[in-house]
Amino acid sequence: MIYLGTSGYHFLDWAGSFYPPDLPKEQWLQYYARHFSVLEVNTTYYGLPKLETVAGWAQRTPDNFQFIVKVHKETTHERKNEARDLANLLELLEPLRAAGKLSGLLAQFPASFHATAQNEYYLYKLTEHSHEIPVFVEFRHAGWDTDRAVELVKEMKLGWVAVDLPRIRSLPNARPAVTSDRGYVRLHGRNSETWYNPKAGDRYAWDYSERELREWVPRIQALESRAELSYLFFNNCHMGWAVKNALLMKDILQRQFEVA
Repeated sequence: MIYLGTSGYHFLDWAGSFYPPDLPKEQWLQYYARHFSVLEVNTTYYGLPKLETVAGWAQRTPDNFQFIVKVHKETTHERKNEARDLANLLELLEPLRAAGKLSGLLAQFPASFHATAQNEYYLYKLTEHSHEIPVFVEFRHAGWDTDRAVELVKEMKLGWVAVDLPRIRSLPNARPAVTSDRGYVRLHGRNSETWYNPKAGDRYAWDYSERELREWVPRIQALESRAELSYLFFNNCHMGWAVKNALLMKDILQRQFEVA
């Protein structure tokens, strides 16, 4: 089973391209849930939501809807007190957890997070403080793109995030590894000109072609052969391309796989 969605849903430039232009913002999540059964929440990386906001997510989505929530940047980028940071986040996510809709946490580490013994130990500590909520880890440095790293993540009972990124030497390749009972893919676009140069444009401004999406079909097949289910998220949210590409990918995949 493949659960397909986008990395966020509340984008002003989706009004008119995805959301009906006269649809109130308060109804955007319900509209999103008509087309997808899972959402990756990215706003929690920048700031923690209010408890009533999270309760609203649970109330406004169907019973079988799933959320993957990105941990705050203090957890992945500053890394000073992961126990406190995760506890604060999980406390706010209790409405999702109580509703059976919290399917995991996403920990996206920066390019400066290299494959060192110290950082390996930090990953181990994450599992201690996640309170049995599945944690999926995404690396942005090529040093983690090794068989050893995959085995390490598997031993720690963390989920491996396969990534589609620009072809830049310092970034990892699209390695479709599975280290738990769930596969996980994030597609960020391939804009190498803007990735490390924000003055040139948005890092995630990329509209995948059908050919580029079809490149992922054999990789997804490899994931599906080793996982009970897989998540596939588009993070190229600029100009509504994430939702456009997600719907096209859904059409491609449902000819061969079971897609929720």
